[in-house]
Amino acid sequence: MTQLVVIRCDGYNPAQIRSGLHLAFKTLDMNRDCQSGEKILIKPNLLSAVTPEQAVTPHPEVLRALAQNLAPMGLGLSIGDSPAFDASDKALRISGLATVAAEMDIGIADFEHQTTIDFPEGVALRRFNVAKGVADAEGIISLCKMKTHALTGMTGAVKNQLGVIVGPQKAKMHVQYPDVESFSRMLVDINRALRPRLYVMDGITALEGNGPRNGQPRFVGLLMVSRDPVLVDAFAASVMGLDPQSIETVRAGQLAGLGNGDLESAKSALFDLRDGQPASVRERVGRASDFASELMIPDFVHAQTQRSVMGRLASLGAPIVKGQIMNRPTIDKNRCTRCGICVKACPLEPPAVDRQKKNTVPEYQYTRCIRCYCCQEVCPAGAISVKKTLIGRLLRM
Repeated sequence: MTQLVVIRCDGYNPAQIRSGLHLAFKTLDMNRDCQSGEKILIKPNLLSAVTPEQAVTPHPEVLRALAQNLAPMGLGLSIGDSPAFDASDKALRISGLATVAAEMDIGIADFEHQTTIDFPEGVALRRFNVAKGVADAEGIISLCKMKTHALTGMTGAVKNQLGVIVGPQKAKMHVQYPDVESFSRMLVDINRALRPRLYVMDGITALEGNGPRNGQPRFVGLLMVSRDPVLVDAFAASVMGLDPQSIETVRAGQLAGLGNGDLESAKSALFDLRDGQPASVRERVGRASDFASELMIPDFVHAQTQRSVMGRLASLGAPIVKGQIMNRPTIDKNRCTRCGICVKACPLEPPAVDRQKKNTVPEYQYTRCIRCYCCQEVCPAGAISVKKTLIGRLLRM
């Protein structure tokens, strides 16, 4: 049985995307997963209020095509997410998703209020709060973006579900889970608890470099669709030129039984819609590893990440490791607008990054910084990047 559907597109061509998702739904027999009248939440990755051209959020045409393919099922659709920064309604509007939602009669889910979920089977997380719109839904479809990420290497299907947690609580979870291993186990538990029905990754235009917000858009031309978030992320990582097993969410997800990160054993279908009409679609079926190798982008620019052993040492509070060796967020004083958003985003109290005087460039206390990179993630000016220290470069870490 096909586990992953990969669709090649020329760009955000509405007809191609609609036809591609139709083929994916048919191949995966999506009709058996949804019943008429069910309330289904579409959960996009809304990091912040940015335009579609910045390739930070899923493109509105992907949402439109997704809704068009779901419409015949008679579902009650809603959409919502809790951005890392900016209000949800603003992020939906600026991203173009709100316009499509209104046109397609998709309701706006409640991401202001929250409710508690118990998950006794969790490894890292057994009780947590989610947005009321998540609890009210009978099923979730996860709509994620193919991007780099300074903490986890890449962000995609597994990490997208962090947005079910409302507002500043997400940042606080970086304190509770201070290294990439424990943080990834927490993300896997959220996915295991909520069990989205389907994962759709927008990789038509991906984000490389200083992701997940301030990188550079990179045309890849792919949509990936599966019930398995680990497989989606493993495939996307391989296309980005990363070893899937170096992505901790893939490793943790596979160990916890969330999904399959072994591309060799995963059956995949590749639909090539480029330069053609639906009647001339070129379909191939084979191993996911073969398609990933064929589609891999050798010069895709990766995020600057830290080896996990250093993260574990830092979580133990070793000040020399944190202060002098670990990769650190660094502010470009020429690009910094002195807005102070990085200070507000820091989950520590007091913040590990702060301004010494009003309207000055914030400064870091690196021995306190937990390397969650929330500051880098939300900086609207792209002034923060993750860099190696001199000692780290000498030690080749």
